Amino acid sequence: MPRLGYDRWVAQGGDWGAGVTHALAHQRPAGLIAAHVNWQFVFPEKLPENPTPAEQRAIDGASRFANDWSGYFREQATRPQTIGYPLADSAAGQALWIYEKFQAWTDNHGNPEDELSTDAMLDDISLYWFTDTAASSARIYWENTRAGMAGTSGGRIELPMAASVFPHEIFVPPKAWAEALWPNLFYWNELDRGGHFAAFEQPKLFTDELRNAFRSRRA
Repeated sequence: MPRLGYDRWVAQGGDWGAGVTHALAHQRPAGLIAAHVNWQFVFPEKLPENPTPAEQRAIDGASRFANDWSGYFREQATRPQTIGYPLADSAAGQALWIYEKFQAWTDNHGNPEDELSTDAMLDDISLYWFTDTAASSARIYWENTRAGMAGTSGGRIELPMAASVFPHEIFVPPKAWAEALWPNLFYWNELDRGGHFAAFEQPKLFTDELRNAFRSRRA
């Protein structure tokens, strides 16, 4: 960022970008003054014995992801080339591999088209198909799990942190967990719609959230 002429900047991430943003917040490279995530990795090291309803929802969501929803993750984390070749060989296979995630993880009423247009989803799928990147996009799972970088907790972060919580995220931790791990939490907002692909699903809401969060960080 200094090479680009920025001596003060912020980071933002969701999905894998959330992992990158948590890592940046730990590393605190020159000029990074704050970070925002729309997927919060703030699970406590020891889960509460008598969880509140909000804590139980977060625990249930993480458990659901680790079991029923993580088949794709385990495949890509262990055999990325095996799944990469057939996806690169079949446009329909590539489309369904991603379309299923739109169905499972967007804030819809049973159909992904409730939240995203068909053209928008096909545009996203086409990025993988036309660039033949099914295998390389799978390998990030293999590489990161071997580096010990996959999990539900990003640990304690001292950098000023902000979060926008979308209700249909894979798991939604309560604010108290973030406060325990982020002593410099300066913004937390829970929205009434949106899911895992927040910037894709609700671009206006997402943009407003970033503006609202980082406004207080301006010099």
